[in-house]
Amino acid sequence: MMENDDKLISQFMHANKHEIEDNGFSRRVIRQLPEHAKWMSDVLTTVCTVLCCILFYVFDGFNFLFGVIVEVITSQSYNLMSNTNFISLAIATVVVIIIGVQRVASFR
Repeated sequence: MMENDDKLISQFMHANKHEIEDNGFSRRVIRQLPEHAKWMSDVLTTVCTVLCCILFYVFDGFNFLFGVIVEVITSQSYNLMSNTNFISLAIATVVVIIIGVQRVASFR
C-alpha cells in the first residue's frame, strides 16, 4: 500500500514540477557576499599568532615551559617512588628478565 502511495506522489510531483527562473539571482547573491570579512579574519588570525609568538619569546616562555615539565616529571617520579612496593618491583624485574632470556633463547 505504501509503495503505491509513494508512486502516486512521485508521479504527481513530476507531472506538476515547475522550474523557477533564476534570472541571474544566484550570481548577484554570490557577488554580494562579504569576501572582505574572510580576508579580515585571515589577517587578524595571522596578527594574533605573530603577537602570541613574540610575547612567548619576550616573557621567556621556553624557560617557564621547561620548568613546568621538570616539575611535573620530578613530582611524578617522587610520587611513584614513595608509593612503590619494592617486593613487587623485584618480582616484576625477575619476571621481565626471565621473559627476556626466553626470547633470546628462542632466537637460536
